[in-house]
Amino acid sequence: MIFELALAMVALAVLGLSARWNWWRSSAGGIPVLMYHKIGDPPAGSKLKKLWVSKKDFRRQMAYLLDHGHHPVTLAEIARLLDGGKPVPTKAVVITFDDGYRNNLENALPILKEFGFRAVLFVVTNAAGKDNFWHDPSNETRIPMLSWDQAKELQESGWEIGSHTVNHPRLSRLSPEEVRKELAESRDEIERRVGKRPVTFANPYGDASDDPGVQEAVRAAGYRWAVSVHQGKADLQGNSYNLKRLFIRGDDTLLDFHLNMTRGRSRF
Repeated sequence: MIFELALAMVALAVLGLSARWNWWRSSAGGIPVLMYHKIGDPPAGSKLKKLWVSKKDFRRQMAYLLDHGHHPVTLAEIARLLDGGKPVPTKAVVITFDDGYRNNLENALPILKEFGFRAVLFVVTNAAGKDNFWHDPSNETRIPMLSWDQAKELQESGWEIGSHTVNHPRLSRLSPEEVRKELAESRDEIERRVGKRPVTFANPYGDASDDPGVQEAVRAAGYRWAVSVHQGKADLQGNSYNLKRLFIRGDDTLLDFHLNMTRGRSRF
């Protein structure tokens, strides 16, 4: 009886671990595209703490990439390689940041420089030099966004600057013409401000990333890639306008990070 009880408890523990961590999944193919938002400690009152990754955890994650032989590249670089008939580096990884927070420059850039890494930054063009106006202040504190000079500083450090629209809307709630304006005006403003035309787009909230009409609008606007918030590794041979990413949460452990990198997902 005691043995059976102990066995049942072990089985429950294994089931619990299997539900929380997907260690039992087989390794997944594709390119890991890491999705970050804010680097640092969340302010008091923040209800979106999962969007904040501490500097300590971020450094540990970058050390993991280095220790495991990963090579951070930008999506623009991948496009140039593929267009030139050249292979993507073995164990390539893409580090991305959504929205364009000033803490990406203050906290993430110094750490990435330590490791010789670069990243992709998706900016909301109408927020440059302002704050995250699309957030409900009862859920998330308004914090400073990067200025255009700071975005250019990141570009000069090897980062790619991509578009995250003009105003961070849910594209599914816009008319086709409004979608086209968000895509084209953000693209043109980025080119005017930093001197390079963006080739990569990130759907705000991941909204409408599965919509063929929106995907076609992104392609027609001149973008080469669009990234979603669907969890998993990106298939570069699949749909270029709905690439999966690995959402790195503020409460992720290093085991979570490892499972994301290898299995394409750490939890259900």
